[in-house]
Amino acid sequence: MTPDIDIVFAPDLYRFHQKHFNIVLIDILRFTSSMTTALSNGALSVETFADEETPLKLKKEQNYLICGEYKGIQLDGYDFNNSPVDMTKENVECRKLAFCTTNGTYTRSVIYDYDKILAGSFLNFSALCKRLKNDNEPVTLVCSGSGRKPAVEDIIFAGKVANYLIENCDYGFTEEAVSMAINLHKMSKGREKDFVLETAPTKASRVKQNPKYAADFDFVFQEDIFNIVPEETSAFKFEARK
Repeated sequence: MTPDIDIVFAPDLYRFHQKHFNIVLIDILRFTSSMTTALSNGALSVETFADEETPLKLKKEQNYLICGEYKGIQLDGYDFNNSPVDMTKENVECRKLAFCTTNGTYTRSVIYDYDKILAGSFLNFSALCKRLKNDNEPVTLVCSGSGRKPAVEDIIFAGKVANYLIENCDYGFTEEAVSMAINLHKMSKGREKDFVLETAPTKASRVKQNPKYAADFDFVFQEDIFNIVPEETSAFKFEARK
């Protein structure tokens, strides 16, 4: 039986889609890129929260590193912003991390009726595709978007994954969102970063005005620099898997 792919363009659309029990969470700018980097650099785990108070309690009571932002601004009392560039071995090795972010951790909070959740980014594209190929099961790619609305970089990545699975793993699809995402992937292929700058003026403005955001932006479009796949091992807790 041919496994099916579906793609959700923004988190609040999730409830309208068919429910596959295998999920890939996508937030290129920046949560799944940050989580992948942190776990690749030796973080023990990454836990996700939709509220900013719980991580503060974990920091005080259990010595977690806490990372998060609201609309790009680092939250008060947090150790780091939601920045993959900050997720260095020096900063995160052998530490438990808790994240609260505007888009990525919110998106995780609206996912239900699932069996397995993986996290994807350009940084671990091949590792993710290998895992999905080996699993050979129906999958829904859930884009975190930006401010509850679709984000071009997430859709490009979802289209890239879908295209790979269709061409190399005998996956199929019935939803129009999949063909739309694949077409966007093909339009941007080989120049994804520049394509996002051309089609997302708000992001392009932030890149020009904010050197830290520009560094994150450059970082997240690197392909296959890590060989792990974040996987949820218990509710809202991700660990590294190969």
